[in-house]
Amino acid sequence: MLPLHSLGVLTVLAYGTWFYGFGVLFNDLSDFHGVSASTLGIAFGIAQLISGIGAVATGRRLDVFGPRAVLGIIGPVGATIYFASSFATGTMFLTMYSLGGGLIGAAGFYSFTQPLAVRVSATDSTRAITRLTIWGAFSSPVMIPLTEVLRAHYGWETAVRLPAVLTMMSFFVAALLCHVEVAPTEKPPALITSLRGVLGNSRLRLFTIGAFLSSVAASTLLVFQVPTMTAAGISTGTAALLASVRGFMQLGGRLPLVYAIKKFTAPRLIIVARYVLGISALFLLGSGNIAFAMTYIVFAGITLGALSALDGVAARDIVQPEVFGTVMGGIGLITTLGGAFGPIFSGWLKTEFNSSNAPIMIVFITACSAAIVFSIQPSSEQALATQP
Repeated sequence: MLPLHSLGVLTVLAYGTWFYGFGVLFNDLSDFHGVSASTLGIAFGIAQLISGIGAVATGRRLDVFGPRAVLGIIGPVGATIYFASSFATGTMFLTMYSLGGGLIGAAGFYSFTQPLAVRVSATDSTRAITRLTIWGAFSSPVMIPLTEVLRAHYGWETAVRLPAVLTMMSFFVAALLCHVEVAPTEKPPALITSLRGVLGNSRLRLFTIGAFLSSVAASTLLVFQVPTMTAAGISTGTAALLASVRGFMQLGGRLPLVYAIKKFTAPRLIIVARYVLGISALFLLGSGNIAFAMTYIVFAGITLGALSALDGVAARDIVQPEVFGTVMGGIGLITTLGGAFGPIFSGWLKTEFNSSNAPIMIVFITACSAAIVFSIQPSSEQALATQP
């Protein structure tokens, strides 16, 4: 269980550094570097893009060679660059922030750690993925308040540096503990060959489109939840606290998930969760009212918590084990394009119309659209077949 626990801690820190911390530091970064919301959205989006492109390479590396180089080199290098960004200003800061965050994501986000958890765990894939995401549910409850405390008492620079150091250490520990046996082959299958099933399987095509739309919704919501609360009249400290509680509520979507999947099936739960996410986001607009704020926290927390595990379980059912890391990396690239597009477009709308409502409407539209896509039944239901 130690390897799975090490991946769990890594998940908490990798997501908690730049991904969750970004919303808390948003106003400080804008003021200190003199950049607009749209510019910060672009920086966050580029980090997402680097993370997605890198996920294809790291997933491929996992399938063919194992996880050591990813956990022991790529992740720590990303954390180092992220740490160093706090000493830079202006464009250099934005560049280093994006590159460091992107490399951390490529080596420490679910697109890499879920396939790795399946390989290092002694239990079935559904339980391995669920247990990893239960760990991940502690990321925002732990890291958002920590980031806010560091920001408020020691400045935004420290709120970048300390999480970066902790993340670097976590990568090294995971590299030491996670051992994967890879069957030696004289010539591993080409990357394009391994990803061919993504284009040829109707179930996986629909899954990828739905995941893309969901990523637009989730990334936009997570980036703009704190700014939207402050626009509604809540202080930054209180908004960060509420956001962390929302993160803690993710446990409500993950702890009972194995039972829920057996009772209702993952495909059905995926559809319902997307609709609930879109509707719950609307309550964020009225978060100055405590009842609206709590409604958002509970329902958005539960659905976001469930989705990370549900998507991994659903993908595992249609992707062959020997290419799971590579294909998940490919899907991760597509979803991070959505994760990049959401904050960039929403940040532009927010700046253009000087309104906090625009990003939330993007969340509602894309989350409900994703639910519709996932509800489509393809004519062919065959499992993904990838030629080795």
